Amino acid sequence: MLTAPKPTKTPSRPIGFSGSNLDRAGNPRRNPEWLGEKRRRPDSRFLPLRELKALVDITAKPARIAWLDTAWADAHAGLPCLFLGLDEAGIAHFTVDCDADESTAALHGEAIKFIDVRSIAPMLPPEEAAILAQARSLTDWHQRHRFCAQCGSPTQMAEAGYSRHCTNEACKAQHFPRTDPVVIMLAVRRDETTGEDMVLLGRQSRFPPGMYSALAGFMEPGETIEEAVRREILEESGIQTGDVRYIACQPWPFPSSLMIGCIAEATSSEITVDPTELEEARWFSRDEVEEMRVKSTDMEASPRLSPPLALAHQLAKRWLAGA
Repeated sequence: MLTAPKPTKTPSRPIGFSGSNLDRAGNPRRNPEWLGEKRRRPDSRFLPLRELKALVDITAKPARIAWLDTAWADAHAGLPCLFLGLDEAGIAHFTVDCDADESTAALHGEAIKFIDVRSIAPMLPPEEAAILAQARSLTDWHQRHRFCAQCGSPTQMAEAGYSRHCTNEACKAQHFPRTDPVVIMLAVRRDETTGEDMVLLGRQSRFPPGMYSALAGFMEPGETIEEAVRREILEESGIQTGDVRYIACQPWPFPSSLMIGCIAEATSSEITVDPTELEEARWFSRDEVEEMRVKSTDMEASPRLSPPLALAHQLAKRWLAGA
């Protein structure tokens, strides 16, 4: 049974890529007249993306999104423009896919640069990192879905960027941005000999040296969250688990996943690693995990946790706090 976590202290910073302050205006954005009026307003703001990298003002402290004005957007009116939402003052914010216009590369300079979303996110205010997650995921989806999966005909953008419609009159299929659910979880147990609380962490061969993380995997069709958690832990480590409790989730825009963070109670302890999935998996004590958490941003430390931006880090942190 999926249960709520015990109350814990409110985190000082939202989980990475969450906490956007934009109202996505799901109903009015379907009205082309409303959307056109917002697009033309002189106070509207536009975020350029090139190769899925975001334009960022690196001179600001902290770094900030380098929003451009309506005059710039009008000069690039032929580029795909997707609605992101309205801020507290009602100002509309959009993102623009600049890949088709080489002249936009000139925006990259000393003060503002196109930067990889994952690398810049920890340096941004949380709400702006969340906006980048939305912009990157939407733009990536549109780039991948220019043709209808049903008949192969070209598609065109609709509903402010939140759908694409097949242009074939005999088909007219509608397509919507997808988000892939991924379970990410800690298996936990109490050591029968020492009485210590232990947690299972693993590492893949592609990880940086010394870094360990929670186990994770995509949910499969016809599967519940609990079933996916138990299956993935068993497949990757050979550990059997019972009760599963939900802790938190995280949008992960690479390209567009929802990480569903859980803790599962282990009912066995002997690890059998699947070498196609993991390079290594180990049980760690609370003291060891706390030390790994503290060293998570030290690239020379071993062992260490994944960085704070990752939900795996936040799961471990909440487990240490009693979740």
